[in-house]
Amino acid sequence: MSKSPSSSNGSGSAEAEKVHAPAQHSLLKKGGPDDLLLMAYKKVEKKLASSLKAQLSDTIGCEVILEVGDSEKLLFDDWLSDQEAASVYLEFQLGVLETPLWVRISRTFVTAAMDCFFGGEFDGQIEADGELKKSEIAMIDRLAAAMENGLTEAWSALGEMTIRYSGHFSDKDDVESNLADGSVLIAATSAELSGHKIAAIDIVQTLDGLIAIEPQLNRSEHRATNEIDPVWRDALTNSAEQIYLPVRSVLGRPTMQLSELSRLAVGDILPVAGTDNVPLIIGDRVFAHGIVGEQNGGVAFKIKHFS
Repeated sequence: MSKSPSSSNGSGSAEAEKVHAPAQHSLLKKGGPDDLLLMAYKKVEKKLASSLKAQLSDTIGCEVILEVGDSEKLLFDDWLSDQEAASVYLEFQLGVLETPLWVRISRTFVTAAMDCFFGGEFDGQIEADGELKKSEIAMIDRLAAAMENGLTEAWSALGEMTIRYSGHFSDKDDVESNLADGSVLIAATSAELSGHKIAAIDIVQTLDGLIAIEPQLNRSEHRATNEIDPVWRDALTNSAEQIYLPVRSVLGRPTMQLSELSRLAVGDILPVAGTDNVPLIIGDRVFAHGIVGEQNGGVAFKIKHFS
Protein backbone atom coordinates (compact mmCIF):
# COMPACT_ATOMS: atom_id res chain seq x y z
CA MET A 1 0.00 0.00 0.00
CA SER A 2 1.51 3.29 -1.07
CA LYS A 3 1.77 6.10 1.47
CA SER A 4 2.28 9.82 0.97
CA PRO A 5 5.89 10.63 1.82
CA SER A 6 6.47 12.89 4.80
CA SER A 7 8.07 16.30 4.30
CA SER A 8 11.24 16.97 6.31
CA ASN A 9 11.22 20.76 5.92
CA GLY A 10 8.61 22.93 7.58
CA SER A 11 6.41 22.65 10.66
CA GLY A 12 4.02 19.82 11.47
CA SER A 13 0.98 21.95 10.61
CA ALA A 14 2.46 22.84 7.24
CA GLU A 15 3.16 19.17 6.61
CA ALA A 16 -0.43 18.22 7.51
CA GLU A 17 -1.72 20.92 5.19
CA LYS A 18 0.37 19.50 2.38
CA VAL A 19 -0.74 15.90 2.93
CA HIS A 20 -4.44 16.74 3.11
CA ALA A 21 -4.49 19.14 0.15
CA PRO A 22 -7.23 17.93 -2.25
CA ALA A 23 -6.33 16.80 -5.72
CA GLN A 24 -6.82 19.47 -8.35
CA HIS A 25 -9.81 17.98 -10.12
CA SER A 26 -12.91 19.96 -10.92
CA LEU A 27 -14.94 17.45 -8.87
CA LEU A 28 -13.45 19.00 -5.75
CA LYS A 29 -14.21 22.60 -6.69
CA LYS A 30 -17.52 23.97 -5.51
CA GLY A 31 -19.44 25.15 -8.55
CA GLY A 32 -16.97 23.50 -10.93
CA PRO A 33 -18.09 21.70 -14.10
CA ASP A 34 -18.22 18.35 -12.27
CA ASP A 35 -19.95 19.66 -9.16
CA LEU A 36 -23.21 18.26 -10.54
CA LEU A 37 -21.69 14.80 -10.23
CA LEU A 38 -21.26 15.26 -6.49
CA MET A 39 -24.83 16.49 -6.28
CA ALA A 40 -25.94 13.37 -8.12
CA TYR A 41 -24.09 11.16 -5.61
CA LYS A 42 -26.11 12.84 -2.84
CA LYS A 43 -29.13 10.98 -4.24
CA VAL A 44 -27.33 7.71 -3.49
CA GLU A 45 -26.51 8.86 0.04
CA LYS A 46 -30.15 9.69 0.72
CA LYS A 47 -31.19 6.12 -0.09
CA LEU A 48 -28.34 4.42 1.78
CA ALA A 49 -29.86 4.54 5.27
CA SER A 50 -33.22 3.04 4.29
CA SER A 51 -31.85 0.43 1.87
CA LEU A 52 -29.07 -0.78 4.19
CA LYS A 53 -31.36 -0.72 7.25
CA ALA A 54 -33.85 -3.06 5.58
CA GLN A 55 -31.19 -5.45 4.27
CA LEU A 56 -29.15 -5.63 7.51
CA SER A 57 -32.25 -6.00 9.72
CA ASP A 58 -33.53 -8.91 7.61
CA THR A 59 -30.11 -10.56 7.62
CA ILE A 60 -29.46 -10.57 11.38
CA GLY A 61 -33.09 -10.83 12.51
CA CYS A 62 -32.89 -7.70 14.65
CA GLU A 63 -33.92 -4.12 13.96
CA VAL A 64 -30.94 -2.00 12.98
CA ILE A 65 -31.28 1.79 13.08
CA LEU A 66 -28.76 3.44 10.78
CA GLU A 67 -27.62 7.05 10.58
CA VAL A 68 -25.57 7.80 7.46
CA GLY A 69 -23.53 10.98 7.80
CA ASP A 70 -22.75 13.38 4.98
CA SER A 71 -19.73 12.31 2.98
CA GLU A 72 -16.40 13.87 3.91
CA LYS A 73 -13.61 14.25 1.34
CA LEU A 74 -10.36 12.69 2.52
CA LEU A 75 -7.29 11.06 1.08
CA PHE A 76 -7.78 7.29 1.08
CA ASP A 77 -4.44 6.54 2.73
CA ASP A 78 -5.06 9.10 5.47
CA TRP A 79 -8.48 7.65 6.24
CA LEU A 80 -7.06 4.12 6.35
CA SER A 81 -4.12 5.01 8.59
CA ASP A 82 -6.49 6.65 11.09
CA GLN A 83 -8.42 3.40 11.68
CA GLU A 84 -7.58 2.22 15.19
CA ALA A 85 -10.47 -0.04 16.26
CA ALA A 86 -10.53 -3.63 14.99
CA SER A 87 -12.41 -3.68 11.69
CA VAL A 88 -13.12 -5.71 8.58
CA TYR A 89 -12.74 -4.11 5.15
CA LEU A 90 -15.16 -5.30 2.47
CA GLU A 91 -14.30 -4.76 -1.18
CA PHE A 92 -17.06 -4.27 -3.75
CA GLN A 93 -17.01 -3.71 -7.50
CA LEU A 94 -19.27 -1.03 -8.96
CA GLY A 95 -20.31 -2.20 -12.41
CA VAL A 96 -17.21 -2.80 -14.54
CA LEU A 97 -15.10 -0.10 -12.89
CA GLU A 98 -11.54 -0.97 -11.93
CA THR A 99 -11.56 1.18 -8.77
CA PRO A 100 -13.36 -0.63 -5.92
CA LEU A 101 -15.93 0.64 -3.48
CA TRP A 102 -14.88 -0.08 0.13
CA VAL A 103 -16.98 -0.63 3.24
CA ARG A 104 -15.41 -0.75 6.70
CA ILE A 105 -17.38 -2.72 9.29
CA SER A 106 -16.27 -2.66 12.93
CA ARG A 107 -15.62 -6.02 14.59
CA THR A 108 -17.92 -4.90 17.40
CA PHE A 109 -20.80 -4.65 14.93
CA VAL A 110 -19.98 -8.10 13.52
CA THR A 111 -20.11 -9.64 17.01
CA ALA A 112 -23.30 -7.74 17.92
CA ALA A 113 -24.91 -8.95 14.69
CA MET A 114 -23.99 -12.54 15.61
CA ASP A 115 -25.69 -12.17 19.01
CA CYS A 116 -28.86 -10.92 17.32
CA PHE A 117 -28.70 -13.62 14.65
CA PHE A 118 -28.60 -16.37 17.28
CA GLY A 119 -31.46 -14.89 19.28
CA GLY A 120 -29.59 -12.76 21.81
CA GLU A 121 -29.30 -9.02 22.35
CA PHE A 122 -26.41 -6.60 22.09
CA ASP A 123 -25.52 -5.34 25.60
CA GLY A 124 -23.12 -2.63 24.45
CA GLN A 125 -20.12 -4.25 26.15
CA ILE A 126 -18.72 -6.40 23.35
CA GLU A 127 -15.11 -5.86 22.31
CA ALA A 128 -13.79 -7.99 19.45
CA ASP A 129 -10.17 -8.42 18.43
CA GLY A 130 -7.68 -11.07 17.31
CA GLU A 131 -8.08 -13.64 14.57
CA LEU A 132 -11.49 -14.00 12.95
CA LYS A 133 -13.42 -17.09 14.01
CA LYS A 134 -15.30 -19.23 11.49
CA SER A 135 -18.61 -18.00 12.89
CA GLU A 136 -17.48 -14.38 12.41
CA ILE A 137 -16.41 -15.04 8.81
CA ALA A 138 -19.80 -16.59 8.12
CA MET A 139 -21.51 -13.50 9.55
CA ILE A 140 -19.23 -11.21 7.52
CA ASP A 141 -20.34 -13.02 4.36
CA ARG A 142 -23.99 -12.54 5.38
CA LEU A 143 -23.43 -8.85 6.07
CA ALA A 144 -21.56 -8.48 2.76
CA ALA A 145 -24.52 -9.97 0.85
CA ALA A 146 -26.86 -7.56 2.65
CA MET A 147 -24.53 -4.64 1.88
CA GLU A 148 -24.34 -5.72 -1.76
CA ASN A 149 -28.13 -5.61 -2.10
CA GLY A 150 -28.44 -2.37 -0.12
CA LEU A 151 -25.74 -0.58 -2.11
CA THR A 152 -27.24 -1.72 -5.42
CA GLU A 153 -30.64 -0.42 -4.32
CA ALA A 154 -29.14 2.91 -3.27
CA TRP A 155 -27.28 3.30 -6.56
CA SER A 156 -30.56 2.72 -8.42
CA ALA A 157 -31.27 6.38 -7.63
CA LEU A 158 -28.85 7.20 -10.46
CA GLY A 159 -29.19 4.25 -12.81
CA GLU A 160 -28.72 0.52 -13.23
CA MET A 161 -25.52 -0.05 -11.26
CA THR A 162 -24.70 -3.59 -10.16
CA ILE A 163 -22.62 -3.92 -6.97
CA ARG A 164 -20.67 -7.17 -6.51
CA TYR A 165 -18.88 -8.31 -3.35
CA SER A 166 -15.23 -9.25 -4.01
CA GLY A 167 -13.93 -10.28 -0.57
CA HIS A 168 -12.79 -8.93 2.80
CA PHE A 169 -9.59 -8.05 4.66
CA SER A 170 -9.21 -8.16 8.44
CA ASP A 171 -5.89 -6.26 8.45
CA LYS A 172 -5.87 -2.71 7.13
CA ASP A 173 -2.25 -3.17 5.98
CA ASP A 174 -3.60 -5.62 3.35
CA VAL A 175 -5.98 -3.03 1.91
CA GLU A 176 -4.74 -1.43 -1.29
CA SER A 177 -6.33 1.02 -3.67
CA ASN A 178 -4.39 2.18 -6.71
CA LEU A 179 -6.08 5.49 -7.41
CA ALA A 180 -5.13 8.17 -9.91
CA ASP A 181 -6.92 10.62 -7.63
CA GLY A 182 -6.33 9.50 -4.03
CA SER A 183 -9.38 11.38 -2.75
CA VAL A 184 -12.44 9.51 -1.51
CA LEU A 185 -15.84 10.33 -0.05
CA ILE A 186 -16.30 8.79 3.41
CA ALA A 187 -19.85 8.36 4.74
CA ALA A 188 -19.48 7.49 8.44
CA THR A 189 -22.49 5.41 9.51
CA SER A 190 -23.63 4.56 13.03
CA ALA A 191 -25.80 1.55 13.83
CA GLU A 192 -28.07 1.15 16.84
CA LEU A 193 -28.92 -2.35 18.06
CA SER A 194 -30.90 -3.11 21.23
CA GLY A 195 -30.67 0.56 22.20
CA HIS A 196 -26.87 0.74 21.90
CA LYS A 197 -25.13 2.81 19.23
CA ILE A 198 -21.95 1.68 17.43
CA ALA A 199 -19.65 3.55 15.05
CA ALA A 200 -20.28 0.61 12.79
CA ILE A 201 -19.70 1.34 9.12
CA ASP A 202 -17.72 3.60 6.79
CA ILE A 203 -18.79 3.69 3.15
CA VAL A 204 -15.87 4.72 0.96
CA GLN A 205 -16.58 5.97 -2.56
CA THR A 206 -13.57 6.86 -4.73
CA LEU A 207 -13.66 10.01 -6.82
CA ASP A 208 -11.98 8.02 -9.61
CA GLY A 209 -15.08 5.82 -9.65
CA LEU A 210 -17.47 8.75 -9.84
CA ILE A 211 -15.48 10.31 -12.67
CA ALA A 212 -15.51 7.01 -14.59
CA ILE A 213 -19.29 6.53 -14.39
CA GLU A 214 -20.11 10.13 -15.35
CA PRO A 215 -20.89 9.17 -19.00
CA GLN A 216 -23.30 6.48 -17.74
CA LEU A 217 -25.05 8.99 -15.52
CA ASN A 218 -25.48 11.32 -18.46
CA ARG A 219 -27.07 8.53 -20.51
CA SER A 220 -29.45 7.83 -17.62
CA GLU A 221 -30.58 11.46 -17.69
CA HIS A 222 -31.26 11.22 -21.42
CA ARG A 223 -33.33 8.06 -20.92
CA ALA A 224 -35.37 9.78 -18.24
CA THR A 225 -36.64 12.35 -20.75
CA ASN A 226 -38.30 9.54 -22.79
CA GLU A 227 -37.09 11.20 -25.97
CA ILE A 228 -36.26 8.68 -28.71
CA ASP A 229 -34.27 9.68 -31.76
CA PRO A 230 -36.63 8.77 -34.66
CA VAL A 231 -33.73 8.27 -37.10
CA TRP A 232 -32.04 5.84 -34.70
CA ARG A 233 -35.36 4.06 -34.04
CA ASP A 234 -36.12 3.58 -37.76
CA ALA A 235 -32.57 2.38 -38.46
CA LEU A 236 -32.83 -0.15 -35.63
CA THR A 237 -36.22 -1.37 -36.85
CA ASN A 238 -34.99 -1.78 -40.43
CA SER A 239 -31.92 -3.67 -39.26
CA ALA A 240 -33.97 -5.98 -37.05
CA GLU A 241 -36.36 -6.78 -39.91
CA GLN A 242 -33.43 -8.02 -42.04
CA ILE A 243 -32.40 -10.73 -39.54
CA TYR A 244 -32.80 -14.29 -40.84
CA LEU A 245 -34.16 -16.98 -38.49
CA PRO A 246 -34.48 -20.73 -39.19
CA VAL A 247 -38.13 -21.82 -39.41
CA ARG A 248 -39.13 -25.51 -39.40
CA SER A 249 -42.08 -27.75 -38.64
CA VAL A 250 -41.94 -31.25 -37.22
CA LEU A 251 -44.48 -33.72 -38.66
CA GLY A 252 -43.66 -36.48 -36.21
CA ARG A 253 -41.06 -38.07 -33.97
CA PRO A 254 -41.40 -41.83 -34.33
CA THR A 255 -39.23 -44.06 -32.14
CA MET A 256 -37.59 -47.25 -33.34
CA GLN A 257 -35.53 -50.01 -31.83
CA LEU A 258 -31.88 -50.16 -32.77
CA SER A 259 -32.50 -53.52 -34.48
CA GLU A 260 -35.18 -51.90 -36.68
CA LEU A 261 -32.88 -49.02 -37.58
CA SER A 262 -30.13 -51.44 -38.60
CA ARG A 263 -32.51 -53.12 -41.09
CA LEU A 264 -33.60 -49.93 -42.88
CA ALA A 265 -33.01 -49.88 -46.62
CA VAL A 266 -33.66 -47.51 -49.54
CA GLY A 267 -37.39 -47.48 -50.31
CA ASP A 268 -38.57 -48.34 -46.81
CA ILE A 269 -41.54 -46.30 -45.59
CA LEU A 270 -41.76 -44.97 -42.06
CA PRO A 271 -45.35 -44.41 -40.89
CA VAL A 272 -46.06 -40.93 -39.49
CA ALA A 273 -49.28 -40.43 -37.56
CA GLY A 274 -51.41 -37.61 -38.93
CA THR A 275 -52.03 -34.64 -36.67
CA ASP A 276 -53.68 -31.23 -36.85
CA ASN A 277 -51.34 -29.80 -34.23
CA VAL A 278 -47.97 -29.65 -35.99
CA PRO A 279 -45.51 -27.26 -34.27
CA LEU A 280 -43.88 -24.41 -36.18
CA ILE A 281 -40.46 -23.82 -34.63
CA ILE A 282 -38.34 -20.67 -34.98
CA GLY A 283 -34.84 -21.13 -33.64
CA ASP A 284 -35.37 -23.26 -30.53
CA ARG A 285 -38.81 -21.90 -29.64
CA VAL A 286 -42.25 -23.20 -30.67
CA PHE A 287 -43.85 -20.19 -32.35
CA ALA A 288 -47.20 -21.60 -33.49
CA HIS A 289 -49.19 -24.77 -34.19
CA GLY A 290 -51.08 -25.66 -37.34
CA ILE A 291 -51.95 -28.14 -40.10
CA VAL A 292 -49.81 -29.46 -42.92
CA GLY A 293 -51.64 -29.51 -46.25
CA GLU A 294 -51.26 -28.68 -49.95
CA GLN A 295 -51.29 -25.43 -51.89
CA ASN A 296 -50.59 -24.95 -55.61
CA GLY A 297 -49.19 -28.45 -55.83
CA GLY A 298 -46.77 -28.01 -52.96
CA VAL A 299 -46.68 -28.77 -49.26
CA ALA A 300 -47.98 -25.90 -47.12
CA PHE A 301 -48.42 -25.09 -43.45
CA LYS A 302 -51.59 -23.40 -42.16
CA ILE A 303 -51.32 -21.65 -38.77
CA LYS A 304 -54.16 -22.50 -36.36
CA HIS A 305 -52.94 -20.60 -33.27
CA PHE A 306 -49.81 -18.98 -31.85
CA SER A 307 -48.08 -20.43 -28.80
